[in-house]
Amino acid sequence: MLPEYIITAVTSCGAMLLGASSFLAKRLLARIDGIDNRITALDAVTQARIHALEQMTQARIVGVEHITDAKIRECQSSHIEREDRIVEMFLEYSKESDRKFATIREIMAVQERLQAIDSNVRVVLNTLDRLVGMEQ
Repeated sequence: MLPEYIITAVTSCGAMLLGASSFLAKRLLARIDGIDNRITALDAVTQARIHALEQMTQARIVGVEHITDAKIRECQSSHIEREDRIVEMFLEYSKESDRKFATIREIMAVQERLQAIDSNVRVVLNTLDRLVGMEQ
């Protein structure tokens, strides 16, 4: 074979190999580019979902905070009302105990007077017994 034909054949085969490998490389790069585009789109969708979830979570947190604040205010109000009732009951019981204590003091004063009268009556009875005993 002539060297020109060999060089032409080798060049043609090399060109065909280069063309085939170029075609395959182009297809491979196109597939990689397609995968990259899909990943980019998926990333954008994921970011959008994450953003939507964050907004929904923030909205729920705000809603729960409002509900919690309302419950706390309700509990504080209820607690204050209970404290007020307890104070009112305490004042009522202290007034009642003051009245009972005053009554007890009055009863003790009457008892002291009755004891004094009893003592005086005994003295008078003893004196009368002595007088009657002397007359006999």
